[in-house]
Amino acid sequence: MAKLRQTEGDVADGQALDDAISELWHAVDSGKVQSFIIVSRPDPLKLSAALTRGIPVLRSPRGRGFTHLRPTNPYYRQFAAWFGPDFSQLTVAFREEEVTNLARRLVRARRRTGSSAGIKKSTGRPLRQGDVAPIIREVLASKKWTPAKSQKALAQEVNRRGKFDRCVSDDTVTRTLDRLYEETGDRQFQRLPRKCR
Repeated sequence: MAKLRQTEGDVADGQALDDAISELWHAVDSGKVQSFIIVSRPDPLKLSAALTRGIPVLRSPRGRGFTHLRPTNPYYRQFAAWFGPDFSQLTVAFREEEVTNLARRLVRARRRTGSSAGIKKSTGRPLRQGDVAPIIREVLASKKWTPAKSQKALAQEVNRRGKFDRCVSDDTVTRTLDRLYEETGDRQFQRLPRKCR
């Protein structure tokens, strides 16, 4: 979990922790991550995926221990023979390198999913453009601005008419005007090229 937290961000909140643990055990089931028991013996003991599924609440975000293993469980005798009747000192662990690689794969998969869904940051403050567009239409309808005039003049007129917390920039007005022309093809929104001085 510490490695996932460093790579993927804080997973201390409930849903993020649940998702991280679920992905970790999914990787154990698919053979991409090996789980171990750490105990007071020189080497960690490998755990099979099937065995981890048979330990109550071991895979639960709220459990993750062996203390719920009871004599009625088919694995109880095996664990008692290995470690004695006290399971409170047993800890499940994973190789740091495997967890790091898993976290990287998940981040890459998330980025690919986001990119294929067309999720990206838009330029030109699209929310402000939505507020600016009707005001530009209003300015043009009232003949207060024509494409022959400067973009700065249009921005000043938009800011006079609009009730904005902060003034709209010349760039935002220009991008909004270009978007209106692109969407409508109406030449009243077309910017005229600047003449060389």
